Amino acid sequence: MFITGATGYVGGAVASALFDRGHEITALVRPESEAKGLRERGVVIVAGDLASLPEVAGTLKGHDAFVHTAFGRTRDAVAHDKTAVDVMSRAGFLVYTSGVWVLGPGASNESSPPNPISLVAWRAGHEKMVLASGRNAVVRPGCVYGGKQSLLADWFAAADQRRPVEVPGDGDNRWAMVNLHDLADCYVRVVEQRAGGICHAVDDTRSTLNECARAVAPSGKIEHVAAEGPMAAALTLDQNVSSDATRPKLGWTPRRTFITSIDEQWREWRAALRPTD
Repeated sequence: MFITGATGYVGGAVASALFDRGHEITALVRPESEAKGLRERGVVIVAGDLASLPEVAGTLKGHDAFVHTAFGRTRDAVAHDKTAVDVMSRAGFLVYTSGVWVLGPGASNESSPPNPISLVAWRAGHEKMVLASGRNAVVRPGCVYGGKQSLLADWFAAADQRRPVEVPGDGDNRWAMVNLHDLADCYVRVVEQRAGGICHAVDDTRSTLNECARAVAPSGKIEHVAAEGPMAAALTLDQNVSSDATRPKLGWTPRRTFITSIDEQWREWRAALRPTD
């Protein structure tokens, strides 16, 4: 098993879940990234980034599946992602990480045509490349919560410090969401079943952002702030994304929603703050 992004938020959870299932893992890790935890678990480390994948193509031989969760932060990130898709699609079964923002606003399911917001407009083309072989998989996670948090990390920090929790826009919109652990389980099932096609990793969270914020800070202050910058359209997106086709296909049932897992999220967020040796 070859994975990119194994030191990241989503990729780390996926790598851990695959390791726990007994998979042998090779991870592409940037030289400056901290990979001690991966090495201690027996993960084979290949130093490099997405741009260097053509140079390590020989290393890819012998791996039976490829999980791509990494995405760079440089101006060439989209080009590097395309390189990763091209190299790994030719090497074997590829599980590609896209996202629900490629579907745009409103209701959608696994058969809906992409209608991406401008921030991720390029993803539709990369999805098409991945699916062209007829064997590969595209996973579209919802907005991921749990663990050390990602998009909503500042909500927990604000509530913990008794600062106002800032909600972008009017907060009446609904995000398609998924818990980090349920998402990792979805990836494991896609890999082990070699389940090609489009899979939506979305749980049953149907709460508005205002309701989610209130769950994080039951007695705290909620402030609505203007959504600005390149993320504005994503943060104010109102979606109702179905995973009804993915669930029976994989035998996958998400166990959590944002509201029902608040206590668990608080425990995990606090645990992530503790220093490690």
